[in-house]
Amino acid sequence: MRSFRVRAPGRICMFGEHSDYLGLPVIPAAIDLSISIEARPRDDSEIHVNYPDIDDSDVFSIDTEVKYRHRRDYLRSAFNLLFRRGIKPDHGWSLRVTGNIPIAAGLSSSSALSVASVMTFSTMAGFELQVQDLAETAYNAEVIEFGESGGMMDHFASAFGRIIHVDCGLSYETKRLPAVVEGLVIGDSLEQKGDTVGDLRRIRTEIENGYNILSNLIPGFDQRTTPRDEVFAVSAENNVESISMAKTTLLNRDITRHAFQLLRTDRPDPREVGNLIDQHHHLLKTVLKRSTPKIERMIDAARAAGALGCKINGSGGGGTMLALAPGKEMEVAQAIRGAGGRPYHVKIGSGAEIEEV
Repeated sequence: MRSFRVRAPGRICMFGEHSDYLGLPVIPAAIDLSISIEARPRDDSEIHVNYPDIDDSDVFSIDTEVKYRHRRDYLRSAFNLLFRRGIKPDHGWSLRVTGNIPIAAGLSSSSALSVASVMTFSTMAGFELQVQDLAETAYNAEVIEFGESGGMMDHFASAFGRIIHVDCGLSYETKRLPAVVEGLVIGDSLEQKGDTVGDLRRIRTEIENGYNILSNLIPGFDQRTTPRDEVFAVSAENNVESISMAKTTLLNRDITRHAFQLLRTDRPDPREVGNLIDQHHHLLKTVLKRSTPKIERMIDAARAAGALGCKINGSGGGGTMLALAPGKEMEVAQAIRGAGGRPYHVKIGSGAEIEEV
């Protein structure tokens, strides 16, 4: 087999932060920052991996499942998931893993690595995965294999590409959205995020506790379908944190539904999209407490420079923010830099892909 290169993109979450692991709909988009894996055949039975960006390397055999060197050893877990399905290469390979996605910044660098790794090992084995299988296998390699708490949004965004709507119920029905969205600027706060996995577990536990309380108040309560007015009517006097967080997920659910209708059109009004982004961020900031003072300064600066909408991007607690600023990209980038952030002008990009080298 010839040498090849796999590229899997990072993503932004436009709508539905902290929704996928609750079975609620999300609207992510792939961006033109990515992880690449270049693969060259060897004449032995070993996988040799070089990670020049982080000065690391790895070697393991293709003849058996491999032990993990540490938690979140995603390339090895991708190999193991496919090995268990009988999908494995018949000779060794040398891999070179590089990327330009900021690490631990809310742009899903780890999910892009997982998607790229699964696509790489399946290609080595001469097996072409369907795009949904690619996304689900990457999710299993990153999340289920290590007993973590995230959802599938990131993996679907990286595998499918462009803007998609994912119904994170049992079937993970995915729809490609035709909307052209331009003027996206990412601002990296350069703040090191804390324990993302621990944060997700804590937030999920609180919200699910809130759902349990609501189930006792509303027969047949379902976070996917119960009208928010019905929920607010029976819980107006209840200020327990888990209830407040649960109600916030229903507000985010309805914002995502509205955004879905907008983004089903080719050229949605960017002001309407920006307004929904602002509404989404307000809930992430005030109830879920996912922003930071520095990110708020960056958002304020971006809005003052002409951004139509801004939000925290990813799990929050540091990392990046997203600004929608068509025609004002340079001004907004400069404002973010002036507030101490590192700006990236990004475009909506294609999904995971492979090419010969």
